[in-house]
Amino acid sequence: MENKSQPIDLYRKKPKQFRSEYRIDLIFEATAQILQQERKANFTTNAIAEVAGVSVGTLYQYFPNKNAILLSMAKRELAIVCEQIIKMISTQAFENEENFAKLLIKQLLKAFGGRQKMRKILLKALITHGLLSELQQPTEKVMQEILAKRAEYSGKLFQLSPLKLYVMTNSLMGVIRTAVLEESAYLQDEQFERELVDLFLYFLQKN
Repeated sequence: MENKSQPIDLYRKKPKQFRSEYRIDLIFEATAQILQQERKANFTTNAIAEVAGVSVGTLYQYFPNKNAILLSMAKRELAIVCEQIIKMISTQAFENEENFAKLLIKQLLKAFGGRQKMRKILLKALITHGLLSELQQPTEKVMQEILAKRAEYSGKLFQLSPLKLYVMTNSLMGVIRTAVLEESAYLQDEQFERELVDLFLYFLQKN
């Protein structure tokens, strides 16, 4: 049994070359396909290797087990969405906060490539292994970037205490996370998106 308090060795072999990165991409995409199709019985390292078109031996060169694949995928997907949002922050004008909020919420809802079943399983993997901080820290960083962008545009300094930042981040991401874990139909509801926009604007305009 894994000890959740111990650091989890996600990679056996770090992908340093293009060929290695390509193989990792194949493994992740194969895993995503299996998870999205809810083929739980087929979620084995053998099945992942088969769908990826690599040998099981090659898969084990990079990952010690399928849980390591899930956790590595979750961390990468989080990094991708945060990078996309930070890029959006750097290119979008802040003159219309509502439009900015709409773009942000759309990015958050379509995170993980819009594959909500896969997203659910990856989130559960992080939670099961006590790695909620992997969700919290990058999201807080994004929120700090947003406040910095707003301050740059307005010429006013906006600062949130760690407590307020925690509440703001979890109020927004907690709702999305719950909807994903419940496979809620609200994820496809425009009014749900609107409520999230209003929630974000409430915190933004309050500070």
